Amino acid sequence: MSGISFHDFVHHTTYADIPNHVLVSARHWMLDLIGVAAAGRQTDLSTIICNHAAEHFAGTNAHILFDGRQASPSGAALAGGMTIDSLDAHDGYNLAKGHAGCGVLPALLAISEAAQVSPFDELITCLIIGYEVALRAGVALHSSAPDYHTSGAWVCVAIAALGARIMGLSEEQTRHAIGIAEYHGPRSQMMRVIDHPTMLKDGSGWGAMAGVSAAYMARSGFT
Repeated sequence: MSGISFHDFVHHTTYADIPNHVLVSARHWMLDLIGVAAAGRQTDLSTIICNHAAEHFAGTNAHILFDGRQASPSGAALAGGMTIDSLDAHDGYNLAKGHAGCGVLPALLAISEAAQVSPFDELITCLIIGYEVALRAGVALHSSAPDYHTSGAWVCVAIAALGARIMGLSEEQTRHAIGIAEYHGPRSQMMRVIDHPTMLKDGSGWGAMAGVSAAYMARSGFT
């Protein structure tokens, strides 16, 4: 896929374009994330954020992971991202200093459910695109700031891109979605929660919420 534009990569990459070893890895990523989500759902953090999403992000378009209740896509992404992030057992990428999948997967599931996109091949393709965009954005964003900031800052960029793909946004709308997400993404100071651990974790849930919201905002004409 080298030599193509960013827009074409996001919107036109197909399952057939992806090398088999990457597809195999993506299935492992998904299985890992689902397992961590199931375990993380037992934490107090997950209980609180799932209740919060159900109450304050009300909707009927997406299910909250391992909960059964419905919420808006942004609310389901928020709860799912924080649930997975509640246990530091999911995959990471050293060069980006953080995690992509914990925000990408629940946001992808929420947007796909709302848009009634269900083919597994498309979900895997989107997951791979999400990882690629998120991790490249992570490297780029870390080089633009001296402090070590949370994964939510760059996960939101990938989620906005996936939202643009799933919703069929134009190239201009896609750029706006990514710009909105990058601006609102949580560049939280990661060392604070490493030195003094709290439920705030890595900002992945908030980044997931910001990315989903950005795609819907761009679709509505927000620039």
